[in-house]
Amino acid sequence: MSEVEINVGGRKYAIACNPGEETDVLAASEELNKEAKNMINAIGKVPDVKLLLMAGLMVSGRLKTIEKELLTKNKEILEINTASLNLKNQIQELTNSNHEIQKKEKLDLTKPYIDETSVTKILGSIHEKLKTLIEKDGVDLEENENINNSGEINKVETDQQELF
Repeated sequence: MSEVEINVGGRKYAIACNPGEETDVLAASEELNKEAKNMINAIGKVPDVKLLLMAGLMVSGRLKTIEKELLTKNKEILEINTASLNLKNQIQELTNSNHEIQKKEKLDLTKPYIDETSVTKILGSIHEKLKTLIEKDGVDLEENENINNSGEINKVETDQQELF
């Protein structure tokens, strides 16, 4: 056992403690001494036993208050950790969802994409070509009708053998 000399309320005391606890005992005695000095300043000189009892109660009261605050803070930390875990899970779900959307969009990107303006231009070009062909065929049709109406048969020369 080690022995430590402490000062509380202006009086010295020799306290026995386990080896290695000396620093903690001195720190605790300093807290008790501060409370004892506060009591003496507040109410004046009181017997040592009463002074030590009141100082001990004050320190113990502070300890209980701190323990309650610690419990409250631990609950808050637990709630924050739970909320953080929930947010991480939501972020993971959104990330997975985003990856799925991107995969789907990549699949859709393999299909050629033509915007409305391009489609309009292409259809306009096709329309013009068809119009030109119809006009040209219209002239040919009129010539064929004129020939057929006159009684002549229009034969086309080809290398293909007649099937029937």
